[in-house]
Amino acid sequence: HGLSRKGFQTFIGGCSLFVITALALYATVVYNVSASRSNLEMIFNTVILLFVNDLDEKLYASLRVVSPEWLEKTTTEVAASFNGNVRINIQYASTNQQLIDQQTRIQNIENKLIMKSEAIQNVKTKNEELDRKVQELESFKDQQKRKVDDIERNRDEIDAKNKKLEEKVTGLEKDNENLKAKNQEQDKKMEGLESELKNLEAKIQKFLERVEH
Repeated sequence: HGLSRKGFQTFIGGCSLFVITALALYATVVYNVSASRSNLEMIFNTVILLFVNDLDEKLYASLRVVSPEWLEKTTTEVAASFNGNVRINIQYASTNQQLIDQQTRIQNIENKLIMKSEAIQNVKTKNEELDRKVQELESFKDQQKRKVDDIERNRDEIDAKNKKLEEKVTGLEKDNENLKAKNQEQDKKMEGLESELKNLEAKIQKFLERVEH
């Protein structure tokens, strides 16, 4: 198979693209070494140059989004000027770029799903903690309720005992009043007996005086 004119043009174009890329790499290295005064500036300049080198691919992706029909038409015209292999390579590159974009989107979606799953798991964990705290509060409330019931029951028992004691005190007061009345009667009887004793003593004294005379 001999080298055709179009194949030769393709070869020259590839060599030119390789030389441009090599010169860009050489210029990047030389520029960074001569212009950068620190590692931070070197990294900063490298990022800028890499962005400039990647600008053609970003422009191609932007054109595919903004005007896909025009880009397809232009790609078809370029591919028509070469053999069918170039068209296949361009279509493959476009399809590969689309596949990479789709994979990137899928990866982003998976990352978002992972983050949401973690957030949901955190919410579930918090809900379980809240449920456990609610159960603890309900248990504490039941304990307090039982204590209140015990206190009320004890209060009722104490009230009943107090009523009984009040009744006993009332009975004792009545008995005390009865005893006081009996003591007053006994006092009156003692006074009567003392009066009778004095009369007897007086009579005995008079009798003794009569006997002596």
